[in-house]
Amino acid sequence: MAKSDDNEAQRRAYFRLLYPQVERPCLLTDGASYPVSEISEGGMRLVALDQGDDLTQQRQIVGILQLPGDSVAVEGRVLRKQSDEVVLVLSEGIPLALMVSEQRRLIRKYPAFFGRE
Repeated sequence: MAKSDDNEAQRRAYFRLLYPQVERPCLLTDGASYPVSEISEGGMRLVALDQGDDLTQQRQIVGILQLPGDSVAVEGRVLRKQSDEVVLVLSEGIPLALMVSEQRRLIRKYPAFFGRE
């Protein structure tokens, strides 16, 4: 594979926004609440710890992502589990406008976390 092909393979379909631990939103689903460490328009990463046993691979998920000052309905399935994290791929995801406003809010509040200081 040529070097430019390697770069193409490494690109992601969506921008991913990583949250500082103190600022993590929550996914509410089936009476459970999961901290969210990362979001994109097409997916999210949950910190499941001990409560991730119900989140089996390919399980359908319907819930509400609660962000500071906003919430959005999401729907998708469990793609994979990695130690204490669960990765979801979303069929109904997070609007780009919300992703951009969250990114701006977090960069203003935590510039050092994003290497902006």
